[in-house]
Amino acid sequence: MIQSFADTLTEKLFLGAEMSRRELNKLGALNPVKAFERLAILNESDEKALRLIPALHYHKLKGSTKYSIDADSRKSPWRITFQWENAEMRNVGLVKIEDTH
Repeated sequence: MIQSFADTLTEKLFLGAEMSRRELNKLGALNPVKAFERLAILNESDEKALRLIPALHYHKLKGSTKYSIDADSRKSPWRITFQWENAEMRNVGLVKIEDTH
């Protein structure tokens, strides 16, 4: 179960709250419905369940205590990151992976 969010945009998306035009622009090409569905899956799942859903691409981030799943699809640059704390998720947030090359 999600216990806290890293940013208000992710929390608004999860709660289905109204977003400003500026917030929607930050999401760019991210499909908000798909991202909401992924956040709902996170809220209802434990680590074992996440491992059993290949489409999420659940994995631990190298050199970090954070984990990640795809926010939209495998081809999307958006990820949902979070930390496990006593079988609950904290600091859940949307992150856009930028190509730095």
